[in-house]
Amino acid sequence: MKSAMKVTIKVNMKNQLKIVLLLVATALLTNLSGCAATHSHNGSGGQSLAMEAAPMQSMSMQSAGIQSTSMMRSQPRLAKMSGDIAEQERKLIKRSWITLGVKDLASSQQEAKKIVEQQNGYIQNTQDEQGKSFNLSIRIPQENYFPTLQQLRLVGDVISENENVQDVTTEFIDNQARLDNLYKLRNRIQLLLNRADRIEDILKIERELNRTQSEIDRLEGRMKYLKGQVDYASIELSAEKQKTYGPLGYFFMGIWWGVEKLFVWDQ
Repeated sequence: MKSAMKVTIKVNMKNQLKIVLLLVATALLTNLSGCAATHSHNGSGGQSLAMEAAPMQSMSMQSAGIQSTSMMRSQPRLAKMSGDIAEQERKLIKRSWITLGVKDLASSQQEAKKIVEQQNGYIQNTQDEQGKSFNLSIRIPQENYFPTLQQLRLVGDVISENENVQDVTTEFIDNQARLDNLYKLRNRIQLLLNRADRIEDILKIERELNRTQSEIDRLEGRMKYLKGQVDYASIELSAEKQKTYGPLGYFFMGIWWGVEKLFVWDQ
């Protein structure tokens, strides 16, 4: 009986050991398969994320390239526009004084007037000294200023010539800014005047309105004057009749020139 019981116990222990080994092996296989699945899932997920990120990065690089290209193309245009605007905003008042020596005063004066008419200008004032000289105050459009000067020099021999250019751009801008502020102030004063109901307040507001309007009129007059001076350049043309010497005249002039050279030498 005892030997039979021992055999039975040994068999049961072997069976239990086999069951434990099977359970351990099953658990190991389960863990290994889970790790492999997790690794495969992570790898595929990383690839999908990389594939999704690649087009987005390409699109961002393309958009950045397009923006940089458009900015490079627009920079010369902006520079040109700024240069054109700066050139257009310059307000220059141009004046010239020319003195000519002519042989015939009447024909020279007619020729000068014809040149002014062809250049779309006008004669503002004329002064004549019969047989001696004449003076023309000429107003000429700014764009025809230099061509007119070139043609007037050919009317006679240039004795003297002076030019003055005054830049009034700053004054122009300052006056325009002051006018804009005064226009706004006048509108506010008019609103207050419409709302006032006391005589004392009405009189005070009207005095302020008159003062503001006077300042507006003064600046508008100044702006109108500056605009007229800028749009039309001024040329003061003076012509003197050249002296015509006879034989004795040239003879004595030669003697005078020789005597002068005895005392004054050119440096």
